[in-house]
Amino acid sequence: MTNSSALSDNLALCEALIYGLADLIVVFQQNSTKVLSVKTKGVELSRQKLDGWVGQNLSDHIELDSTNKFAGAIKVTVDLENFEPSELDADWKHINFLSPAKTSAPLLIKVFKFPNQKDLVMVARDLGSMAKMQQKLMDTHRSMERDYLRLRHLESRYNTLFENSSEPILIVDLATKKISQANSSAAKALLLEDPKKIIGSEFAHHFAPESKGDIEELIRSAQNAGKTKLLRAKSSSAEQDFTIMPSLIVQEGGPQLMVRLGVKSMTQASNLNKLTQEWYTDALQTAPYGFLVTDAAGIVLSANDEFITLSGSFSLAQVLGKPFESWLARGGVDWGVLSNNLKQLSSIRNFATELLGQSNTTIEVEISATTLSTDEKRYAFFLRDVHRLSQTGPVASSNMAGSVSQLAQLVGRMPMKDIVGETSDMIEKMCIQSALELTQNNRASAAEMLGLSRQSLYVKLHRFGLADFNE
Repeated sequence: MTNSSALSDNLALCEALIYGLADLIVVFQQNSTKVLSVKTKGVELSRQKLDGWVGQNLSDHIELDSTNKFAGAIKVTVDLENFEPSELDADWKHINFLSPAKTSAPLLIKVFKFPNQKDLVMVARDLGSMAKMQQKLMDTHRSMERDYLRLRHLESRYNTLFENSSEPILIVDLATKKISQANSSAAKALLLEDPKKIIGSEFAHHFAPESKGDIEELIRSAQNAGKTKLLRAKSSSAEQDFTIMPSLIVQEGGPQLMVRLGVKSMTQASNLNKLTQEWYTDALQTAPYGFLVTDAAGIVLSANDEFITLSGSFSLAQVLGKPFESWLARGGVDWGVLSNNLKQLSSIRNFATELLGQSNTTIEVEISATTLSTDEKRYAFFLRDVHRLSQTGPVASSNMAGSVSQLAQLVGRMPMKDIVGETSDMIEKMCIQSALELTQNNRASAAEMLGLSRQSLYVKLHRFGLADFNE
C-alpha cells in the first residue's frame, strides 16, 4: 500500500490500529481532500485498486448522487480530542465512490480528526458484498414476479381452453367424490342449464343407479392404485349413454380425476345430423378442388389436402394462420377484388387468377367463393386448377386467343399489353386464313391480296402453324 512520508508516527500508529477493525482507511487533507494514504483489506476492495486515489482529490471520485452526503460527512467529523462515545455509532454515511477503473465502490464511511493533526481520516466498511446480495435479491424477486405472471397466464389459458372445449369435461375430487369444476359442454350434456349447479355435487349422482357401482369402483381404483379405465354409463335422465374417459391428475390439494364424457348414443335425428356433417367434412377434405376457409381479414382458418398441394405446402401447419393473399399472384389486388365482391354479392364465380406456390411457380386457377352464415364473418373459397384444361386448348398451348370468347378468358391471367399482342396475332392469323380461303389456297394470290411478299407470307404461315412441314 502507499503511505505519505508527511504522516506523523502517532497518526500512522492510529491508522494501523483502525486498519485492524475497518475495511478501508483513507487519510486526506481537510480542505482539498487530496488523498495522502490508502489502506484496504479484503479481496473485493483489493480488486478495486483504490490505492490509485493517492495524490488525487477524493471528492473527484464520488458519484453524483453521493456528493452532498460526502460534503456533509466532512463537516460532522468526529474530533477524537473531545467526543462522546455515542458519536462513534451515529451518522455513518453510505457513499458511492468511483474506483480508479470507474467502477462503483459503495462504502459506509465515518470521518475522524486526530488530536494535533490537520489531516482527516476516513474509516469505511465495504458494502460491495451487501450490494451484490441486494442485487441478487432484486433479481430473484423479479424472477419470481415473472414466474408468477407466467403462471397466471397459463392458468388463464387453461381456464379459457377448459371452458371453450366442445367436449364435456368434469374435474372430480377423489377425496370427497364431488365435482370441483365443470365446463359448459358438461352442463349441456347432463341437461343442466348452469354449470355452477354441478360444482359441489356428487359425481355418481348424475348417472343412473345401475351405473353407480361401477363409478364407485372407478374412483376407488384411481384413489388406491392410481389406475383408471374407460367406463360406459347412462345419465340419470336415461336419455343418452356416456363413455366415461378418466385421467388421474395430481395437484396441490391432492389427486383429482379429470373425466371426459364421450357421447355413446344420441337420438336418431342427432345421429343422422352427425353423420351428414361427417359426409360433408369428408367430401370437402378429399375434394379434387382446393377448399379453404378464411376470416374477414383473409387469414386461413382451415384448408383441405388439395389446396395444400396447389400451394406447394407440405402440411396444414404451413397454411393455417397465414393470409390467403400471400398465395395469390397479384397479392392484395386479387384479395381486394374478392373481398369487396363477397361483401356486396355474398358469392362470386370463376374469378380467374394465378396461384403462387412455395417455389415461386404459378398455376392458373379459377376461384369461386361464398360468405358463410356464422356469427363472425367467414369466407369459403373453392379453387379449380385450370392449368391442365388450358394446356389442351388454344389459349394456353400457344398463348394465343383463337376467338373473342377465348380472348376474354385471358383477362386476369396475363397483363394487358400481352393481351393486346395476342389480339394482333389473332387478327393477323384470321386475315391469312380468310385470304387462303378466298384464293382457294393459292399462296401467290393470297400474298398479293394481303399486301405481303411470298416470303413474308410463308414466314407467317410457319409461325401460325398453317404451313406443311416440307413447305
